[in-house]
Amino acid sequence: MQRVGRANHRMDEASKAILVPANRFEVLECEAAIQGVAAGELDGDPPRPGGLDVLAQHLLALACSAPFLPDEIYAEITAAAPYAAVTRDVFDDVLRFVEDGGYALQAYDQWKKLFRDSEGRMHVRNARTAAALRMNIGTIVEAPVLKVKLAGKRGFGPTLGEVEEYFVNMLRPGDTFMFAGRLLRFIRVREMACECMEGGDGDPMVPAYAGGRLPLTTNLADRVRGLLQTPEKWDLFPDQVRDWLRLQRGVSRLPGRADLLIETFPRGGRWYLVAYCFEGRNAHQTLGMLVTKRMERAGFAPLGFVATDYVLGIWSANQPSNVAALFDEDMLGDDLEDWMAESSMLKRTFRNVAVIAGLIQRNLPGAEKNRRQVTVNSDLIYEVLRRHQPDHILLRATRADAASGLIDAGRIAAMLARVKGHIVHMVLSRVSPLAVPVLLEIGRESVRTDSDEDSLLAEAEAIIAEATGQAEPPVPVVHRANMTRHGQGVSKTVPPRRQGQNKQRDLFS
Repeated sequence: MQRVGRANHRMDEASKAILVPANRFEVLECEAAIQGVAAGELDGDPPRPGGLDVLAQHLLALACSAPFLPDEIYAEITAAAPYAAVTRDVFDDVLRFVEDGGYALQAYDQWKKLFRDSEGRMHVRNARTAAALRMNIGTIVEAPVLKVKLAGKRGFGPTLGEVEEYFVNMLRPGDTFMFAGRLLRFIRVREMACECMEGGDGDPMVPAYAGGRLPLTTNLADRVRGLLQTPEKWDLFPDQVRDWLRLQRGVSRLPGRADLLIETFPRGGRWYLVAYCFEGRNAHQTLGMLVTKRMERAGFAPLGFVATDYVLGIWSANQPSNVAALFDEDMLGDDLEDWMAESSMLKRTFRNVAVIAGLIQRNLPGAEKNRRQVTVNSDLIYEVLRRHQPDHILLRATRADAASGLIDAGRIAAMLARVKGHIVHMVLSRVSPLAVPVLLEIGRESVRTDSDEDSLLAEAEAIIAEATGQAEPPVPVVHRANMTRHGQGVSKTVPPRRQGQNKQRDLFS
């Protein structure tokens, strides 16, 4: 709404916008947005607590302006809403970091930026510190990218291009993805390079970029769920969308406002689990990583997942059962910590925090550090702090930033609490109409030729025909996906029972 509001660059005139949905889910989102604007509702994330790295930069800037007393500044910053909850201990930790780097870094002169006089006032240490602040002030850090390099027998092969670091953070060693027209297998991240080899197994992922990752907001998601549950408002939609929703209601059910609908069905020798969370792409990406870890421990052999703004789709070799346990609230404990520790996400988030807080200087008088230098320096400091001072204020700021930003932990926690005891599991014999869009997202690559476009359209038509009952699934309902990977026979799977029912309904049968 903000972009539409300023589109015509005139304060006293109404702006106009044309909403162009790319799929049926986006039709729902567009209508929900129109209704929200008409109702005068403000959308967007709730205000976040102020960042501790920003507070560190502010304290240094104050000292460069004039000496200050910590007590007076603490009273001033806690009068601002974003920092109202900051305790004195946290404030003192931030000030100590600006003063000398904290316990683990106090032996190094380069991080000694302030000193106290006999009256307790904080002064900037020297003119060079003030000059460095002026050259690095600001809180916007560009989205980092990594070079995609082929690993050859004698080291690196050719560089294929660059991909955003956000996407690489979602990969685990052995995962495959499409890039520069090639199927690549991810090996590791080293410095500013994503090392890969050609080839690999499984359905490849496709890189996502910042422009397409703006998540569905909480208020908008609630309106979409409300539209799904009010058929009297379906007249607002085109005929194709109305038919789509009616067919879904007939063969399965529609997601509710207070529950979580999860469908499982076989297709093409695999089992699919589709969860209609409506919590945005960032939250679904994190949820996909955590749920697949649990599925792996349960022996379901997950093969991959895809996350959109609306749903999470996971495919596996074995039939998932007891799906409510996969979405238990305790996944945000050890599972989340383990995943964040083994991925490079915290290390990369720390780099941004370190730049904003002034620990890493991007620009210095007569020199400018490149991205590789910044990354190497921040990675070394991160390991030192994690090993010798794990409660350092910048590590705390890093974990807070990652939880509220990239992984959207707060939104996941709210959803898991809301749907606890209200998870509806539908076991189907084929893909449902609502699941068609997410199946089309799996392994999607940009269309380059007419034959590629024809293949994509044919695949879409086949899935839609299957969902509408005009065609049979490509494999029998009892299929080889129930065979274990090691050929140890057939593992029997029983659809989970809902309370008050003797068995699950399969409305396709």
